[in-house]
Amino acid sequence: MARFQCYRTVQTGVRWRLLGGNNRVLGVGVRVHLDQAAALAEIEVVRVDGAMADFTIEHADNGAWWWRLGGLARSAQGFARRVDAELAAARFRDRVADAALDPVLAVFQPGRRGRSSRGRSQRPAG
Repeated sequence: MARFQCYRTVQTGVRWRLLGGNNRVLGVGVRVHLDQAAALAEIEVVRVDGAMADFTIEHADNGAWWWRLGGLARSAQGFARRVDAELAAARFRDRVADAALDPVLAVFQPGRRGRSSRGRSQRPAG
């Protein structure tokens, strides 16, 4: 089952992404938000608009193909072929409306593998 995840890095504010059932990134939010509440509000807009919206397929200067959903979301990676970008946009569209919401704000730290999460207990380093 797909799920939305909000996350923060040291350098940026809060962003969101849609993860598939296998934890692969299906799409990411374009905007950086000041707090998690603003990111969650945008997720609700994407849920409503994303299932019915037309996606734009773009060809970048580096030769990769990308999909974009207005100024709200884009593919997390470039694709070698246009058809692959179209299929990835369809996967995002098919899962966006019913995706669960991960209530925990993930915090990604540079130089560390994995993540720490606010609201969950952490094991001591060692």
